[in-house]
Amino acid sequence: MIKRNKIKLIISSIVILLPMLFGAFGGKMLPEKIAVHWGLDGNADGFMGASVVFFVLPLILLAIHWICMILTSVIDKDVEQNKKVIGITFWIIPVISLMSCGIIFTTALGYTSKISAVVFLILALAFIIIGNYMPKMTRSRTAGIKIKWTLANDENWQATHRFAGKVYVVMGLLCLLAIPLPTAALPAVMIGLILVCVLLPVIYSYRFYKKQLAEGKATKEEYEKGYRDIFKNPKAAVTVTVVLVAVTLIAVAVLMFTGNIETTLGESSLTVKANYWSDITLDYEDIDAVEYRDGGVDGERVNGVGSARLLLGIFRNDEFGTYTRYTYTGKKDCVVLTVDGKKIVIGTEDTESTKEIYERISKEISE
Repeated sequence: MIKRNKIKLIISSIVILLPMLFGAFGGKMLPEKIAVHWGLDGNADGFMGASVVFFVLPLILLAIHWICMILTSVIDKDVEQNKKVIGITFWIIPVISLMSCGIIFTTALGYTSKISAVVFLILALAFIIIGNYMPKMTRSRTAGIKIKWTLANDENWQATHRFAGKVYVVMGLLCLLAIPLPTAALPAVMIGLILVCVLLPVIYSYRFYKKQLAEGKATKEEYEKGYRDIFKNPKAAVTVTVVLVAVTLIAVAVLMFTGNIETTLGESSLTVKANYWSDITLDYEDIDAVEYRDGGVDGERVNGVGSARLLLGIFRNDEFGTYTRYTYTGKKDCVVLTVDGKKIVIGTEDTESTKEIYERISKEISE
């Protein structure tokens, strides 16, 4: 598939990377920190630097795009998929890249006030588009509703996907109707709609299978044979899966056991640089209060990194509400800063360095 669609793959990859222009040319228009995560109440609770967001996110999506294309080409190389279905697979990730980065960009500029409404609008369009393409899908191991009964029988596959297409379109329309609902109700609505889209086609496929058996149009043996036939040459799929699992395990190991926090005390400001999370610079004059905690600060991670080495990102507890954290895992001593009513927790690898930060900031804000 890749060989026949080289130009399309190149163009789609370029489109995925286009949001980098937001960071390159729109950086001066944006605040130093922009919202990248929103809680269930619709309020932003995760922030990062614009240059990091619009550089890292497109690269991650580009990697996902290529992995999906390679998997599809290797696993289903003998399947003659519908051209329209192939076309949409090339443009799913590019559209996600443009939309996700576009939402972050417009929200940072103040043009997108109700993020939940935008998300539901995008979800509605996705359901409707996918629903229209589902009946056109050819039986394969990478695209469509891939359960035992659909993969084993062409009639079951076609009937299930025609039914699922209608379900997806209806769910898309319901998404549009749900937009005016209170923000607090939308997460439950979204989960319910997704569950319907997942469960109803599975139930329909099983009932179709039982109907075929009852009417003598198929047998269990034919289903078993059909299922084995579609996986008759699993070596390529197994090889790709093993490689992806190995890469994932290595990436997880790196994330779990590496990374550092570097705290610099300048003449007029404090700078904290951390791997895997956005850096922060605070002028001493902007710090309202500082407190040393030798017992540490507890909290539940909302957005960020929680590894065997680092605790970074947005956390929440009963005492502070939502707060930002830059600490090492297991290290109790920390400094709690209050800036514009918000709490920032900073810790180092040793008690002496943490106390040094506390004493220096205490001196600076008391002068």
